[in-house]
Amino acid sequence: MDLENWTLLNLQQSELVNFGSSPNWTQATNPAITQQACDAAINRAYLRVVSDLADLELYLYTVRFQSVAQTSDYNLASLFSAVTPTPAPKLQRLSRLFYNPAGQSWTQEFEPGVRMVSWTTFQRYTAAGYLRPFTYNIIPDYCSITPDRCTLSFFPGSADVGDNITMQYVPVPTAGTAVPLLVNETDMPLATPEEADDLIVLWSTSLLWPKLREMQARADFAKQYQVELMRVRDQLAQRSRGDTLRIRDEMEGLISSYPVGGALSLP
Repeated sequence: MDLENWTLLNLQQSELVNFGSSPNWTQATNPAITQQACDAAINRAYLRVVSDLADLELYLYTVRFQSVAQTSDYNLASLFSAVTPTPAPKLQRLSRLFYNPAGQSWTQEFEPGVRMVSWTTFQRYTAAGYLRPFTYNIIPDYCSITPDRCTLSFFPGSADVGDNITMQYVPVPTAGTAVPLLVNETDMPLATPEEADDLIVLWSTSLLWPKLREMQARADFAKQYQVELMRVRDQLAQRSRGDTLRIRDEMEGLISSYPVGGALSLP
């Protein structure tokens, strides 16, 4: 694949390069970098690029599930493994969440910074979890992801069974899921756009230079990666020329959007 070709070219392994097709691995005799090592470095670089661009939300994966009565925490591994026909990938960053109570025609969006909050803010609203036991409502006031990215937490918890919950999140490429790691020669990254391919190549090259005892070259390519990362972020960050930044009170969205009463934490 081209990612292999470009990585090998950067490593001066030009005898293996075969653009338009896979590299000439079968014709190589004791290559300094094996195909397995090259592919492993490319996948590590792929994961690094997805992480560095996660806040741009260039690719979002959607998972839908139903609430369990009197439940505040939902284990993501269990939810994702139940997705068919192909399990869902791991979560890198929660982007959007929609909550549709059973039997209701409206859907509440958990707006980031209002209902979808950081774990630190979530702990403050729940008095470090003290208010959570036996606290349930038709629709939760807040949601958050635990620091280990293993649990989706609500406050108050889901009161009823069968509420429809939709998560949109930045995935971590995961083997055996709908967003896999790269395995075959023709595999293309699903979680990053074409503009980020050079980032994958630069970082995979920097990972492999120490194998050739070229530590300065490793540092040079790491610097090139940072420069290219800034260019890609600038190119992809603003999707619309109308993007704006608004500053408002953190409670305004909660007060104006709450459909069935007031939030527990409101004065």
